[in-house]
Amino acid sequence: MNKKFKKFLATFALFPTLLSAQQLSSDSERPTAPPTSITNPGGDDTKVNSSDAGAQRPIFMKTENISVFGGAESKYLYRNNPLSSADKLSRVETAMFINTLFAGASFEPIEAEDAVITPYVGTSYTMTAYEEGGLGALDYQSTSAYAMLLAQHANGWAYRIGISYAMDKSKALKDETYKEFYPNVGAMKMHALNEQVIGIFDISGGFHMSESNPNPFGPFLTTDELDNLDATVSYGLRYAYENFVFSPRYSVTFKDYTEGTQSVNNGRSEFIQSLTLKVDYPITQNLKASLFGGYSSRDSSGGLLQDANVLDYDFESADGGISLGLYMTF
Repeated sequence: MNKKFKKFLATFALFPTLLSAQQLSSDSERPTAPPTSITNPGGDDTKVNSSDAGAQRPIFMKTENISVFGGAESKYLYRNNPLSSADKLSRVETAMFINTLFAGASFEPIEAEDAVITPYVGTSYTMTAYEEGGLGALDYQSTSAYAMLLAQHANGWAYRIGISYAMDKSKALKDETYKEFYPNVGAMKMHALNEQVIGIFDISGGFHMSESNPNPFGPFLTTDELDNLDATVSYGLRYAYENFVFSPRYSVTFKDYTEGTQSVNNGRSEFIQSLTLKVDYPITQNLKASLFGGYSSRDSSGGLLQDANVLDYDFESADGGISLGLYMTF
C-alpha cells in the first residue's frame, strides 16, 4: 500500500474530527503581541499603583539596542465543550494539556513628545493535547509569529499596530489544517480606580486572511472560507491582595465572514461573549502559578449551512484549570 493511499485512508477516517479541527482553528486565541508580563510597565504584578497607568519604558530596557525575552507556560484544564457543539446532548467533555514555548525581542524605543514607541517581534510554539473523550485525533501543534509597534502615552493610552502569522498542524495526519495572516490594530487605556485596583479597557480589530482544508459540504472547494473581519472590546480589572493578583475580564467580539457566494460562510456573522477570571501567584521573580476559569458563548447567524439547518455554530463553553509560567528577560 503506497503512502498516498495510506494518507487518503487516514484522512477519510478522521474526516469528522477534521471538520471540528477547522472550526476550532478559526476560534483559537493566538498571540499577536508579547505577554503582558513583558509589556506591563509596572513590572511587579503584586504592586498596583497609579503610575502603572502611564507611559514608561519596557520593564526590561537595557543599554543595548535589542532586548530579548522568552519563556514557557504549561496549562492543564478541563473544558465542558471543546468542540463548540450547539447540541448539549452531543457535547464531549475533556481535560486538555497545553504547553507553549515563546521568545521575542524589543528594539530601542523611539522617544516622541508624549509617548514611547517600542517595536516588538516574537514567535511561539504550542502543543495541544486532548486527554479524555476520545479526542486524541484532534491533537495539534501551533506555530505563530508577530511584529508589532506599541506606542505608550503619558495619559495612560497605549496604541498598537501589527501583523501576525499562525499555523496549525494535525498530529495525527502531520499536515497543516489551518494557517492565517492577521493584520490588526488596537488601543488600551489603563486607569487607577484606587491604590489596589487598575481598570483596563481594550479595543482591537483586524482581518483574518486564512487558508484551511475545504469544507466538502460547500458548493465550491474553497480554502479561504474562514476569512473574516473581527472587532473585540473588553474591560478588565487587576486587583492585588498581598501576593495574589486577581484579574477578571469581560469581552465581546463581532465577526463578519467576508467570502462571497462560493463560500459556505457567505452571509455568516457571529457575536461572542467571554467572561474570565485569573488568579496569579508569583513563586519567584520569573516563575508564576495561576488558577483560571472562564465562560464563553457564541451567537451565530447566516451562512449556507446554518440557513439550510445542516449545522448550527451557536455554542456555550466553560473551562477551568491551573498553569505554571516561566518568563525571562535577557
